[in-house]
Amino acid sequence: RQDSLVYLLNREQHTVGQRTQASKPSISLSAPDILPLHCTIRKLRPSQHRSEEKLVLEPIAGAGISVNFTEVVRTVVLRHGDLLSLGLYYLLLYKDPMKAQPLPAQTLLRLRALHPAVPEGPPVCGACGSLLKERDPATKKQGPSPAGGPRAPRRKLLLEFEPAAEDVLLRRIMTLIEPGGDDHKLTPAFLLCLCIQHSATSFEPGDFGQLLLKVAKMIQRTVWERTRELAEKQSQHQDPATLSCFSITDLLPDLQHILFWMANAIEVLYFVQQKSPTYIQSMEEELDVRGSKESLFSSTITASEEAMTVLEEVVMYTFQQCVYYISKCLYVSLPALLECNPFQNECRESWRASPPLPEELRRVVLIYQAALDLLRQYEVHPEITSQMFAYLFFFSNTLLFNQLLDKGSSLGCFHWSQGVKLRASVRLLLEWLRGAGFEQLAQQFFAKLASVANLLAMPGSQLIQMTWPSLRAEFPALSPTQLHRVLSQCQAVMDVGCVAAWQPGEEESPAAFQPDEMLESFDNHPPIILPSGGFKVDLEVETLDDNIYRHLLYIRHFLWSLQSRSPHAGEGPGSAPPKVACTPRRGCSSPGWAGGSQVPLEPLQAWRTSAPWGAAPSRRQRGPPGSAWPPGEPQLQEKLKQLQLGRGPAPKASTAPTDPSCLLTPPTTPLNFDSGSPESPQGTGKGLQDPRRNGMNGTKGSTPEGCSPTPYDYPTPESSSRSSATDDFCYVFVVELERGPIGLGMGLIDGLHTPLCSPGIYIRTLIEDSPAAADGRLSIGDRILAVNGTSLIGADYQSAVDLIRSGGKKLRFLVAKSDMEIAKKI
Repeated sequence: RQDSLVYLLNREQHTVGQRTQASKPSISLSAPDILPLHCTIRKLRPSQHRSEEKLVLEPIAGAGISVNFTEVVRTVVLRHGDLLSLGLYYLLLYKDPMKAQPLPAQTLLRLRALHPAVPEGPPVCGACGSLLKERDPATKKQGPSPAGGPRAPRRKLLLEFEPAAEDVLLRRIMTLIEPGGDDHKLTPAFLLCLCIQHSATSFEPGDFGQLLLKVAKMIQRTVWERTRELAEKQSQHQDPATLSCFSITDLLPDLQHILFWMANAIEVLYFVQQKSPTYIQSMEEELDVRGSKESLFSSTITASEEAMTVLEEVVMYTFQQCVYYISKCLYVSLPALLECNPFQNECRESWRASPPLPEELRRVVLIYQAALDLLRQYEVHPEITSQMFAYLFFFSNTLLFNQLLDKGSSLGCFHWSQGVKLRASVRLLLEWLRGAGFEQLAQQFFAKLASVANLLAMPGSQLIQMTWPSLRAEFPALSPTQLHRVLSQCQAVMDVGCVAAWQPGEEESPAAFQPDEMLESFDNHPPIILPSGGFKVDLEVETLDDNIYRHLLYIRHFLWSLQSRSPHAGEGPGSAPPKVACTPRRGCSSPGWAGGSQVPLEPLQAWRTSAPWGAAPSRRQRGPPGSAWPPGEPQLQEKLKQLQLGRGPAPKASTAPTDPSCLLTPPTTPLNFDSGSPESPQGTGKGLQDPRRNGMNGTKGSTPEGCSPTPYDYPTPESSSRSSATDDFCYVFVVELERGPIGLGMGLIDGLHTPLCSPGIYIRTLIEDSPAAADGRLSIGDRILAVNGTSLIGADYQSAVDLIRSGGKKLRFLVAKSDMEIAKKI
């Protein structure tokens, strides 16, 4: 496209931007970083306050504009000789022909400073164009002089696109990075968050929720495809014969994809949690002018909740799959540790400062090291890395401990000499884990195994002198039943008959002889807690990784090429559906998996000492066959159209895939991935406890054993059609309250426990003369969306109360007004 050399400013107002189907600016520029509406230039007529006519430039939010190489973000008056930088590709000179004056000296100096071929002269200030004093030679030698011309502006993290290109753009981002390559592993998260930011700040308010859903469902679908491929590959390692050949090196290529999307899902989830309340609040002013804001706010909040629920489940599911397959490798290698002889290498290679680990221990350490390297390589959040190793250590300790107590007698483990070897092996393992940075976790989760090893390594002459109380004090990690089991086996091996001093006291005697309590349960694993800080995706960062920035530039050019190829770019198969003027009602679709389809991952039976990988368990069918999660593009498009048109899909039973290769799940998996349905809420087996989230967007209530939690799978209440048009409800406002002698003076309740039957934290009571009542804007039925900038969307009651209690003396609430019908139900 040909640019003009001169643009005549002969109108009252000019618009500057990139020409699209929806935008036809009077001054059309073409570059990747030029927005459809980049800025406006308008005349200010003389008035009693102004003696002469002026020209002002008004930048659009997010547009890159500098005047005389100084970035501007608000309205600025243009003066004769000003240099206008529009994006990175356009530099324009403003001349006022009415003044008939030459260009100012500063303008000429700035233009000379831009030209690299000009012979070196006196140094010039890049900002104002004035001459700088010559520095002395000593100062010059301190470092290289900066290049002439303006200082490079801070890299702007912006990604502008048209709604019509949204689907094509998201698909390109999802396939942009190959997990096995050298690119920055969090590039998709950065780019997706930029898309979310642009949609929230530039598009229609209803589009923001749709984009969140699209992003979450695309990540979900990608994860499901990758885990299904991995399950198909590993389905051959089910019987004991092939299981013995199972190694971590076979897993690494497939685990890369799972960890890659786990890391990116965590970052996107946190960004949505933190930014959604801010974006929703910023929409309030715009919607206040239009009317119909009630339905838009409701649909946006519902879509945000659903997107966060989907992303949370993706994180939990990927965590589950990773620990399952790594535990499967450990299951093959760990039992050999019970018969390991760590002393055989000491005499042979005593000249080494640190002799090599015995082969049995080396195989176990290699699994831990491979997992650690992979988690670090793929930028997985440190807290998630720590929790994954906590689960692996828990599994390792439980497996070895149970095998020792159950089969140790046949392996000779209760002989003193074997006890000394076992203690040395455990110490070598703990020493390696301490060097890897897991000292505290290792001591916590290997406590029982280390206690048994120390007990068995105790000389018989010393052991026989100890009494039951002293042994209980010496080895507190062992329960009475476990301690009695070890001592009984030692008695048999030492052939000393019944040692009366080792018998438990009367108060412990019943518990000590209960065989069911001898073995450790795999159900008592550590909980999974989503992190609340330490994230890496920051769109306000001063310096951005070069690799991510290169991909951002590529995506900008990709969008630019789409616009250049066709005026109808983005249209065609898979593009966004046409926008509908109608807006969704409050009763839009329930959160959960798109289209009501869910995947119930049934945990296998509790894993003790036998191999847990038998035939895949059969699933209960709760819907028509073939409708497997995740739904395809048509279901997603239908979901989004329903969100736009204000109708939610009718509740339907969840559907499970019939492909048995997809059914591989860990024994007592760390997450029961079945969200359940109203028709069949019962699950089979026990899954891991519900994730506890640190006061944000998390469920904290317990779920009855055998039941699967349904994450916010409830309809949002319909608004009252009888409400007056003048009722002031469903707008968002901010309230700042300071605690008084009786606190804030408002009582809260979870909407799930009211006739509303919808999740959310609502005001139930207001005390007279309290800070909450004195403000005058709060009413019963109003919904609390955020506290001190922390979102309560999706949070349970206890998390919300804890957050308010710890929020300090002054608190800032983001509140959504409700209508009379909702208030009556609250």
